[in-house]
Amino acid sequence: MNVIVRYILRELGLTFLIGFAVLTSLLLVIGLIQKALDSHIPLIFVVQLVPYVFAEMSAITLPVTLLLAVTIFFAKMAGNNEVVALKALGIHPKAFLIPVYMLAAALSIIAIGVNEFSITWGRQGINAITYRSAEEILLGQLRQAKQFDTANKNITIIAQGVDEQRRLIRPTIIFKREAITIEAQTAQIAIDFNANTMTITLIDFRVIGEGGGFVLAGAERIETIPLSQIMQTGERQSPSSMGIFEIQEERKKIIEQIEQQRRIIVAHRTFSASLGAVNDWAATEIAEAQQVIRRLQRNYARLSVEPPRRLATGFCCFFFVWLGAPLAIWMKKTDFFSSFFACFVPILILYYPLLMFGLDQAKLGAMSPSSVWLANLSIGLIGLWFLRQIHRY
Repeated sequence: MNVIVRYILRELGLTFLIGFAVLTSLLLVIGLIQKALDSHIPLIFVVQLVPYVFAEMSAITLPVTLLLAVTIFFAKMAGNNEVVALKALGIHPKAFLIPVYMLAAALSIIAIGVNEFSITWGRQGINAITYRSAEEILLGQLRQAKQFDTANKNITIIAQGVDEQRRLIRPTIIFKREAITIEAQTAQIAIDFNANTMTITLIDFRVIGEGGGFVLAGAERIETIPLSQIMQTGERQSPSSMGIFEIQEERKKIIEQIEQQRRIIVAHRTFSASLGAVNDWAATEIAEAQQVIRRLQRNYARLSVEPPRRLATGFCCFFFVWLGAPLAIWMKKTDFFSSFFACFVPILILYYPLLMFGLDQAKLGAMSPSSVWLANLSIGLIGLWFLRQIHRY
């Protein structure tokens, strides 16, 4: 039996590693092209993105590759009547399926770690390289298109050209939120990576207010803009871009803020009651505090669902194998594509819709954060039925 288990794990592991390398490499190239096109990153910086994008793509390809490897191996094994031969020897299918399930559980834990690693290390690395390429991106667009819009669309930079000293020729900077426009003869751009800011030094400038009225003029003016406004990095935009420990800290802060707003409400109501102004309980301050509490509670619900979501999506590796292995054996076809797509259909039409449903409801606070496990449980029940079939026949 040990020989059979070693044979299964060796063949399955080899198929998995080959499929993982091929699929991850393919998605790596696609991911690099997408990030290069979206952020207009120069080629030298695209090469530096490889390890970070690889970590991000690995979290996506791991469960799919594992499902593909399992269906390929067990479809071939069942199609060649190897399962029938093992049963004839008195070896129950669970004897060689349990080690595979144990491998899938171990890979599920690894998938959770890879996902966390891709968020805390991978995305931070991508953001850092994107920031470092900010100056090249900005100057490159000004050379070609003569215009650059920041990620938040609040600032537009227009220049007639860029000289050999990397200075902007006759630049115009439009601050839409402040409703001012700055014109200058030349401007020099400098990036401070420690402060994550971009400094624009304008020479012989003129400030024009809203409506075209003259405001100010001078020999030199320095404008400092955070790089987070210049480049779209996705940093801290959602709980999905935060590490687990960051989520825990953020949840503690939100709880403290909610308690603070509740104390404000109690203080206003106590003060109103002491004056006998019962009708003043619905004062503007109380209504504003209640609105802040509702907003904080929505943010808390979004943060609370993220840890169980990562556990559930990590353990999809186990549930994919739980379904894929018995289904491939039950079909008894050497054509592994048929087995793979037979497994992928319930995953496509049942797993992902249920996952999105549970995720959306948990974010809204309508359901418990544990509802993200509904998708895994549904796949588990289907896999249990096929498991009973191969055990019975």
